[in-house]
Amino acid sequence: MLEKLRHRVVSRIASRHVAGNKLQDALKICAWANSRGYNYILSAWQNGELTELSEEDKNKNMESFISALTSVKKNSGNAYLSIKLDALGYDYALFYELLEMAKAARVRLHIDSLAPDSCDTNFRFLEDTSDYHDFLGCTLPSRWKRSLDDADKAIDLGLSVRLVKGQWEDPFNKIDSRDNYLALAEKLAGKVPYIGIATHDKKLAEQTIQLLKGKQDHFELEQFFSLPLNGISLAKKYSVPYRLYISYGHPAIPYNYRFAMTRPALGVWMVSDFAFHFKKPWAGNGLAH
Repeated sequence: MLEKLRHRVVSRIASRHVAGNKLQDALKICAWANSRGYNYILSAWQNGELTELSEEDKNKNMESFISALTSVKKNSGNAYLSIKLDALGYDYALFYELLEMAKAARVRLHIDSLAPDSCDTNFRFLEDTSDYHDFLGCTLPSRWKRSLDDADKAIDLGLSVRLVKGQWEDPFNKIDSRDNYLALAEKLAGKVPYIGIATHDKKLAEQTIQLLKGKQDHFELEQFFSLPLNGISLAKKYSVPYRLYISYGHPAIPYNYRFAMTRPALGVWMVSDFAFHFKKPWAGNGLAH
């Protein structure tokens, strides 16, 4: 009974964090973001519960990524594509094919982070495709101690970087995610092509912006489209570009709900996600900030 209730709650929360099942659902929000002068990230989410992918699954996911990449190229606005390598079954041939398309379209292909045990595999793919570094990016979660070493790899490979706190705790070390976030920003400043400050922690976002000002030429504030867009005024204050991460496809929660007891903001978001239906600014209801 309790497991069924948990599944129902999680499913309801998750459904609010994708634009819809189809690419066209996400493109409506992309158009709204572009009309407001915001950049965006397009991300097709697959079912992360599948432990083994068939060739049909991999090819279907590949088609989804190609459609998203084509849309990013065709539609106006500053955008890039974010993917998870497990959706391709870590298939080098498919990844190279997608990279060739990204290069031809001059669209950045960003590799999202997964659980800590997938990190070495992700970087092996990034290292093996370093010739495409102008069109590649990676995510560094500040909850992991290893991210400080991975930052060196990103610098050496010339990758664009998105900084996040991350959903998963470090399995071996107790880390202060806020302090490590700033340490990562300091380490990367001026040494990588792009830094995405991806957080809804407004105080941390402002500290990171202040740290990067004058040190990093190209950086932006990135926020997930379905969570409180509390960084818009901050981006305006510091004249920093603002970018929305827009997901569609398989519903999932973009934060670890198990942290809700120790992170009050997450508890508020979870209750709000389950109980209320907030106005959608891209549906013409305005935006409070």
